[in-house]
Amino acid sequence: MEVAVKACSQESTQGNKQFLAEVRSLSMVHHRNLVTLVGYCKNGVNLAVVYEYLPRGSLFDNLRALDYLHTGCGIVHRDVKSSNILLGQNFEAKISDLGLAKMFSADENSLITTLSGTPGYMDPEYQRTFTFTEKSDVYSFGVVLMEIVTGEPPILTARKNIHIVNFVKQKLARESIEGLVDSRLEGGYDKNSIWKVLELAMACTRQESANRPTMADLVMHLKDCVQIEEHRQKGNKQPYESELNMSSISTSFSESGLFAPFSR
Repeated sequence: MEVAVKACSQESTQGNKQFLAEVRSLSMVHHRNLVTLVGYCKNGVNLAVVYEYLPRGSLFDNLRALDYLHTGCGIVHRDVKSSNILLGQNFEAKISDLGLAKMFSADENSLITTLSGTPGYMDPEYQRTFTFTEKSDVYSFGVVLMEIVTGEPPILTARKNIHIVNFVKQKLARESIEGLVDSRLEGGYDKNSIWKVLELAMACTRQESANRPTMADLVMHLKDCVQIEEHRQKGNKQPYESELNMSSISTSFSESGLFAPFSR
C-alpha cells in the first residue's frame, strides 16, 4: 500500500495545533471526496500525518479539466485552494490539509482572532470582519473555478499582481470568452459550459457572503456543466437543454459595473 506522509514543521508556532486539528477532523469525517487518514505520528516535536497516496498530484498541477465536481465535505475547510485538492488515479478529486478546518452547523459562523488561509483565496469579507462562515469556503472555491478555466494563479504576478477575480472581470469586459480560457484546452470544450462555470465562479466571489450560492447549489449546477460536456463529446449536434434555472445564482455583476454574463 502506497501512502503519502506530511511532516509538520517544527518551526511553526501553529504546527502542533494544526496537526491535532487535522487528525481530529479526518478521524471524525469520512467522505469520498476527502483524503483518507491512514495514521499519524506524534513523537515529541516530530509530527506527521499519513494519508492515502493520490498519484495524480494536486489540482494545481492539472488545471485543464472541467469535470471536477466538488460534492462538499460538511465542514468549513478554511484553506480551500487548488494545491489542497488532490487527484486520484482516475482523476477523482479529494480535499486534503484540514489543519485549519472547523465544524459548523449550516447557519453558524465563527469569530476568528487570527486570520488564517492562503493569500489570493481568502474571502475579503472574512479579512474585514474576522468572521468565517461556510460562504468563505464558497469564495475560495470560486477562485479555484477561475483557475481551472483560465490556467492562471489567484495572484497574477506577471500582470502587476492583479487578483484573478478582477482579471476575469476586466478580460471579459474587453474581449470574448475564448481569450480568457486556458489555451491548453485547445478549444476542446462547449462554450456554454465555460460560461456557466464562470457565472458560478463570479457568484461565488461576490463581495457580500450572503449573496453567494451554497455548496449544494454549486454541486447541482457543476454536474450540469459536466453533462453539457458529455453531450458534446458524444457528437450530438443539437445543443444541450438544461432543466436547471440559473436565476438563483446568476448575477449582473453590479458590484463591478464591468460585465453582465447573461448579456452574452
